[in-house]
Amino acid sequence: MLDIDTFSHFIEDNNLIEKKDRIVLGVSGGADSICLLHTLSRIQKALEIRLFVVHINHGIRGEEASRDENYVKKFCEKLDICFFSFHYDIPGIAKALKLSEEEAGRKMRYEAFESVSKDIAIKEGSDYNKIKIAVAHNKNDNAETILHNLSRGSGISGLKGILVRNKNIIRPLLAFSRDEIEDYLKRNSIDYMTDSTNLENDYTRNILRNEVFPILEKNVNSNVINNFYKSSKIAAEADEFFESSAIKFCEKNLKIKGKYEFLLDKEALLNESHIISTYIIRYTLRKVLKSKELGIKDIGMVHIEDIWNLAKSENGKKLDLKYGIKVYNEYENIRFADEDKKGKDNDKYVLPEINYKILDNFNIKDIPKAGNIRWLDFDKVLENIVKYNRKPICINNIINKDDMIKIIEENIVIRRCESGDFIHIKSGRKAVKKLFTDDKIPLNIRGEHVVVATGFDILWIFRESNIFGEEAGLDRTGELYRIDENTKNILKIEVSRR
Repeated sequence: MLDIDTFSHFIEDNNLIEKKDRIVLGVSGGADSICLLHTLSRIQKALEIRLFVVHINHGIRGEEASRDENYVKKFCEKLDICFFSFHYDIPGIAKALKLSEEEAGRKMRYEAFESVSKDIAIKEGSDYNKIKIAVAHNKNDNAETILHNLSRGSGISGLKGILVRNKNIIRPLLAFSRDEIEDYLKRNSIDYMTDSTNLENDYTRNILRNEVFPILEKNVNSNVINNFYKSSKIAAEADEFFESSAIKFCEKNLKIKGKYEFLLDKEALLNESHIISTYIIRYTLRKVLKSKELGIKDIGMVHIEDIWNLAKSENGKKLDLKYGIKVYNEYENIRFADEDKKGKDNDKYVLPEINYKILDNFNIKDIPKAGNIRWLDFDKVLENIVKYNRKPICINNIINKDDMIKIIEENIVIRRCESGDFIHIKSGRKAVKKLFTDDKIPLNIRGEHVVVATGFDILWIFRESNIFGEEAGLDRTGELYRIDENTKNILKIEVSRR
């Protein structure tokens, strides 16, 4: 039974409220939220807490919505509690944000709660993070959430249902059923408003509430709501354990690359048990979605299993998920990428600058082996320019280094890789595509490579971030153009960032 003693004990046992807390309540006017408001008002003096009520008019139910708002306002006046109301066009917002009205309503409610919390913090000089947001979820809501999650295939994480506390959001009525709440209101002669849309089966939750659970209670187990609550507590403990294991794993084996990519060690992932692996994948997806300011709600167990199977498949396979997220099986890693944003960044990429210099006085021991400078045999480069160039080149006109540089600048280009590109190796020629494959260069960074070439003949292929010592990538020069003891003139190529 719900009474002040059991209500207070639940708050204390779960450390939901501390003395002198500021609490923002979401109050719709329905039985649950009115009960929450009334019970908290009865203990506010003992706990020295202050209550602030937030009511949301969703712009859906017309006069009925205005009725509810007025009722909550008068109820607050009677209890001498601060009242805030917000009006939103939820159907319009849902359409604009491409959300369901249910999701849009939830989004705007919590934005309103946060807005009031910030105002309180500023006006009272208190810590925003210590202001609690109290919502009126109960046992029935918890059961509906669990069944809904199970239907979506959310796994153990979905079985834990609604948390009694999530950061600064508290749910003091979660241990009580809807029947207990209505009984409390009846015993205390308290009226409440009924939202007519709750009686309509236009929303998934209403179908579960109005049709599914009554059938379960009548034909399966009359105590089904309580049983769901007990099971959710066990599932929450299991979920916490697996989640903790996943976090520890990701601290060692998940690398964040830039803003839009996450690399998960494939071998380490496959060495874990299947259940832990699913949590690792889920945790990684949360990281990816957080970078897009999205939650994981729309990612189900089916997507996680698909990624698990991808990890076990051959290299080069990929998956397309929602929100522009792509997952790749690439050699040592499973790569998660926000391709939409990364693609936009790549469009802005500017090729580096190339400077050429001709040297005829040098010590072969001083030739750099890495970094942003390469020394090539100028005469061999020139020979191949003449060989492969479609336009005739008169090398007899070369009388000084300036002429040499002019020939180089007119016939050598810096660009991205193209189909048909090849590089000279010791045994002949190799296509760049084959070079990438043999060197196990992931697909996502192949497009970041730059070539210095004459026609399709590559003198030097590199990744800019690689030659500056920041990230891995390909860095190769054509064997045909390497310097040896017979070299007379050196072509010095230096790369600099714009």
